[in-house]
Amino acid sequence: MKKTKAQLFFSLLFGMGMPFVYAQIQGRVVDMTETPVPFANAILYQASDTTLVTGAITDDMGDFSIPLEVSGDFLVRISNLGYADSYTFIRLNSSSETYHLGTLVLQEAFSELDEVVLAARKSIIQRTPEGQVINVQSSVMTKGSNALQVLERLPGVILDRRNNQFALNGQSGVTVMFNGRTMPMSMEDVMALLESTLADNIEKVELITSPTAKYDADGGAGIINIVFKNNVDTGDQLNFSGSLGYGYREKASTSLNYSHGKENFRLNLGYSVSHDHGKNGFEGSGTSNSPIFDAFSQTDFSTYFDYNNNSHNINLTSGYQLDPKTEIGGELTLSLAKNNSTSNVNNSRDIDGQDFFRSHLVTSGTTKKNNLISSLYMSRKLSERSNINVDVGYLTYKNDSPAITQSKYFDANDEPVIPENEVFTNGNRGTSESTIQLGVAKVDYAMKLNDVETEFGLKGSYSTNTNDSKIETNNDGVWVVDPRSQSFIESEEQLWAAYGQFRFSLGEKSRINAGLRYEDWKRTLTTADDDFVIRQFFPSFSYQYGLAENQNIHFNYHRRISRPVYSDLVASLYYNDPTAIFTGNPLLKPSITNTVQLEYAKNGFSVGLSYQKEVNPIIRYQLTSTPQNDILVISPQNADYQKSWSLFLNLPVQWARWAKLNLSTTSAIREYHISYNPVPRGKTYFYQSLNFTQSIDLPWQMNMEFSGWYNFDHYNGTNFTEGFGMVNFGLSKQFNKNWGTLQFSVTDLFKSLDIYTHIGGMAPIVFDIDTRSRYRDESAFTRIFRITYSRSFGGNGNKSSRNLEKEEFRRVD
Repeated sequence: MKKTKAQLFFSLLFGMGMPFVYAQIQGRVVDMTETPVPFANAILYQASDTTLVTGAITDDMGDFSIPLEVSGDFLVRISNLGYADSYTFIRLNSSSETYHLGTLVLQEAFSELDEVVLAARKSIIQRTPEGQVINVQSSVMTKGSNALQVLERLPGVILDRRNNQFALNGQSGVTVMFNGRTMPMSMEDVMALLESTLADNIEKVELITSPTAKYDADGGAGIINIVFKNNVDTGDQLNFSGSLGYGYREKASTSLNYSHGKENFRLNLGYSVSHDHGKNGFEGSGTSNSPIFDAFSQTDFSTYFDYNNNSHNINLTSGYQLDPKTEIGGELTLSLAKNNSTSNVNNSRDIDGQDFFRSHLVTSGTTKKNNLISSLYMSRKLSERSNINVDVGYLTYKNDSPAITQSKYFDANDEPVIPENEVFTNGNRGTSESTIQLGVAKVDYAMKLNDVETEFGLKGSYSTNTNDSKIETNNDGVWVVDPRSQSFIESEEQLWAAYGQFRFSLGEKSRINAGLRYEDWKRTLTTADDDFVIRQFFPSFSYQYGLAENQNIHFNYHRRISRPVYSDLVASLYYNDPTAIFTGNPLLKPSITNTVQLEYAKNGFSVGLSYQKEVNPIIRYQLTSTPQNDILVISPQNADYQKSWSLFLNLPVQWARWAKLNLSTTSAIREYHISYNPVPRGKTYFYQSLNFTQSIDLPWQMNMEFSGWYNFDHYNGTNFTEGFGMVNFGLSKQFNKNWGTLQFSVTDLFKSLDIYTHIGGMAPIVFDIDTRSRYRDESAFTRIFRITYSRSFGGNGNKSSRNLEKEEFRRVD
């Protein structure tokens, strides 16, 4: 069955032709203030009868290159929402001629055609010197999804739902940001926040694989930065989106966004609410020689969750131009989530020398999460060549997760029994309360000296983290605290950082960006004898050489760190089975990553090579034992090293004037070595991931999309995971006279999000454990259908003075 799904996946992916053409007509598009206009349509028509020939979309600098294979007389039309169309007549005498249109200026426009709605769809993927920008709103699948589902569909992003981890281009150690602000919480909590965040409010996602010195050094594989919508148009506009869906159970979401702008003031207020009732879980079987039973045992197990997630999100942003040189503003984001979950756990144990028995556990839990992100900024232009930006921010996060478990046991005849081993109790109840508070301040100063652009910055942050958790067991109606689970831990963390960044040109074709960052980081834990202290320099360097118009070579180097998060270090968290403890590792070390990358890019096409070496990479959810070798411990561990040689490719193909395919792939040879296992072992293997988006323009202002991804077989510490992926379908219809857009989507057409893992598949592990498990997300049980309607009320006016390209200077990261 799995082979059939893979065959369907690749038949759909590669069954579309991919011819190549060459760029011939080039130009640049700017507005009346000479600001580049990205994502404008550059369309080529036959001059004789206005037959459409081909087209292109401008990049971030407003540049475009139109592919063409024939000569003749043509008409070039430049269009973009909010601007009047521009037409230019050209005559090409040779099919190999390169025609330069120069700079084309678009005029602002305020009228809308009654019968035709012009909508410039941004390219799904755009390459930048730092990585990729994914314009998620260009995908039909975005509407009605949550942020976590959007990230799962991005090229190079691997979402491990079982272990609550991200990987980027197959590498672990990923930092997740909201609008350039790091979330100072465990990845499990970050994923819960993403799951409660509606994707309708996301403008784009930046996959930053070559970060510069202005970013925090944390995240060896890179940064996933989620940028939310922040309209800056003058006038008033109201955006509405409503979605209904059904998979295992019902789903619904609604978002409202109001934008108001004047010449010197802008305000954005957004509210969204979502409801998701679904199912996921895992099952499997395995053998072990556990000291608790003092015998060889065989176990069949399954755990499935019926969850009901509800969330509310409020976002407020504003900016005010005090004078021509000074702007102030702020942002406030409030996220409230309440998740109810019921898990059914079934285990059948066959222990040598003991009677067979089956256990059935039902756990009911409610998790409440409150997250507040706030910031204030000031930007001042000191002179024509310099400006300064100041940010201050505050974040608070609260998590309360009580749960109760009822346990029943049965013999081989399915009659109720009391197990022989006293570790099996009548039930458990647990509580876990966490609070995180973070204050941060950052100053960035930018100055241009002759042809050298410089940036300098200082940052300071202070955070506190408290966790109070325990599990009680029910012994004959008496609740007793299990000392293995009880913990009250407090933590303080301080970070001081400074950086310098320099950009300059070496002639007309070469450009260098070099930076150095210094970080002084200290973490104090009440359960640790010594503080965690890191004081290091983190260099970054990039070199860009322009071979021709829209054709460049990039060379990048950077050094980064992946620090253990709070939950990685705490000595005791909880257990979900009397034979195993989920816990932290106070001896965990940070990992240091050095990466070298070479990339060639041309008109959206890019291919690159990279080498990465990571010392002490952190691998989570690994199986070891206590020093007494008496119980199973599931905790994060440090591998000795991991090396990767990677080839990555992004290929956009306009194989018809009405169809475009974007294909991304990463291929790598990985080598790593571990010593925390009873027998140290190394592994070298080949890894590959694929991602594609196929969009097709249909008559009657309709658009169809197929998208999908596939991650091939890979290893994680001592575990082996078989390849898995999914294919999605979307259809949208845009109505005339500003009556909005209707979208229909199907998630996981082939119900293939079905993940098989062999625990102990790389090397024998503690207690001779050999387990094979199968994880199924909701779409593996049933396809998920959604229908979404969205509409904008009000018009777009002139752009405000604030330049979003400079948002990077105001990041509190």
